[in-house]
Amino acid sequence: MVNLKINNIPVSVPKGTTILDAAKSVGISIPTLCFLKEINEIGACRICVVEATGARGLVTACVYPVTEGMEIQTNTAKVREA
Repeated sequence: MVNLKINNIPVSVPKGTTILDAAKSVGISIPTLCFLKEINEIGACRICVVEATGARGLVTACVYPVTEGMEIQTNTAKVREA
């Protein structure tokens, strides 16, 4: 299991889980547009961007895998502006 925080909420999910699925597991909604699970998982529209510790910029939640200790913020000024 991978332990992380999304909007300061502790989350524990299996390795390989995306940020989007981890957020859904604790009731956090991240908007998507182009994401169709198992059909179109490319993160092209960038509607689901979030801030993640260790990332150089915003990341697409629908395709970005979680890592141990990661901290995700889904509703910051930077995310809203994007």
